[in-house]
Amino acid sequence: MRDIWKLIFWLSISSLNNVQAHELRLIYPDFPPFTYAKSGEPAAGNFLLHQIMKKLKQPYHSRQVPNYKRALNDIERNLADGFFFASQNQKRDQVAQFSKPLLVNNWSWFFRQENFLDPHSKDFKAKAKIASLEGTNTLTWLKNNHYKVVGKQNDVVKLAQLLFDLKRIDAAFLSAEVFKYKAIHSNMRNGQYIEVVQRSAPFGIYISKAYIEEHPQFMPRLNQAIDQVQKQYLPKTHTLSELKR
Repeated sequence: MRDIWKLIFWLSISSLNNVQAHELRLIYPDFPPFTYAKSGEPAAGNFLLHQIMKKLKQPYHSRQVPNYKRALNDIERNLADGFFFASQNQKRDQVAQFSKPLLVNNWSWFFRQENFLDPHSKDFKAKAKIASLEGTNTLTWLKNNHYKVVGKQNDVVKLAQLLFDLKRIDAAFLSAEVFKYKAIHSNMRNGQYIEVVQRSAPFGIYISKAYIEEHPQFMPRLNQAIDQVQKQYLPKTHTLSELKR
């Protein structure tokens, strides 16, 4: 009988170690400066994610996908356990659980300096030609609120060209940090644009419901680690400009 209890004990320990050793499969979209795939210093999102996983002592692997639409598709097909960083919406909530927010992401309208339009006017919603990035919540928000969306891009540089060079759109609507990242266009570098902040959206980590079902204690632990990382690296406003490495 004693030998049986010893066996049960060691099997329990082995099972616990296997859970701890499970490598979390995470994905992230090409969304600089929040996430980044090129060599060199990791982008803010990748850096913060790594600090969170260190707090959890959680092995993980992360890979890049083109956009948020692909990220959600991979979660649905069980090709990944979660994705970062993202704002919350109903479609994502169907297959994954949103963590405690870590960052704040401003959604902004961008206009040519000589062509400012009031984004809160009725005429703007009915007539202004607008574009955003494929698979993002900003694009979903535009469509749900019945704006005149005439274009979507995977590449933020092409979106800037549509607005400033080709002048095929009246406004770009997307994450302010993304559009202003490293001044991707001469107008951005020279400050020749007008920005109007529409709303601030919390950014967090989505973990698949399938993973949570197998690891029910993971989300409380994840949220606790997010708290710790916020206090250490984002002590004030939880924006990238306040990030301390």
